[in-house]
Amino acid sequence: MFNQSIGEINERLVRLGTRQSVIYLVKGNPDMLIGGGGQWVIPTLEQQIREFHIDMDRVRYLLIGHSHYDHCGAVPYLQKRYPHLKVLASRGAAKLFAMEKAVSNINKFSRQAMEEMGAPMQFNGMSLEFDGIQVAKSLKEGNRVDLGNKLIFEVYETPGHSRCSIMVYVPEKKWLFCSDSIPLPADNGKRLVCTASESYKTFLASLRKMETLPIHLCAWEHCGYMTDNDAQGIIPRAINSTLEYKRLLQERVAQSQDIEMTAQWAAQEWLAATGMKFLPYDVIVHIQRTMVENAVEEKLEEDEAPRS
Repeated sequence: MFNQSIGEINERLVRLGTRQSVIYLVKGNPDMLIGGGGQWVIPTLEQQIREFHIDMDRVRYLLIGHSHYDHCGAVPYLQKRYPHLKVLASRGAAKLFAMEKAVSNINKFSRQAMEEMGAPMQFNGMSLEFDGIQVAKSLKEGNRVDLGNKLIFEVYETPGHSRCSIMVYVPEKKWLFCSDSIPLPADNGKRLVCTASESYKTFLASLRKMETLPIHLCAWEHCGYMTDNDAQGIIPRAINSTLEYKRLLQERVAQSQDIEMTAQWAAQEWLAATGMKFLPYDVIVHIQRTMVENAVEEKLEEDEAPRS
């Protein structure tokens, strides 16, 4: 089952933010937020905290899936607004958040997105500029985050969308929080939109790492979440859709002999499928250009396999 609703998923999970920019509240002992959103989600999130009667004193952790600006942009504000929040992030993300140039770039892209949406760079008298994140603990493969109540999150390093990406999995509940490390659901979950923006090879290797996990809920930070049979089959679908997209880009380049034209076409298709207005077109063209070049240059064993 595919769902995009905001609000309670079950007695332990609440979906906050918007349909396109999601932060999950996990109710444990203590509670934890998963996903750092973008600055544009802050007014909605603060309203939801009031409407859903969320006790922010109980929320002790905020876990960041990767360092792209639409997944961490709200964190500096949240750390100032709720100074007891402890931020958890991958080793790679923690290193980036400590680099002046990386912080400057995240602020640049965040500000561009806010300007294109016509959103102010302050809320309730507080600046929304991205001025850095204080990471309380950096996470690596095999680490665990224990919230009590049988909510133990296992950490998996899953590069491919970004070098610093992680997924977290709750064995007791069979919940997978994938950030952008699994292709995004589109068309009411009927198809998946490729997110292998760093490398197809590492992206697929990360997916295959998760193949043996039983999954009853798969939660993205964009677009929606899946449960039941849809969630159980998500990893094989994700692998197949990634390979299909790589082949599609190869075919379009072979036909047009033009990488830039293919990247522009791919960017338009990607934005139309996801509806993400906070991602500027030129940024998506840049990402798709890399994906087109990688589709042509990266050689996989599957490239030689016969197509069904």
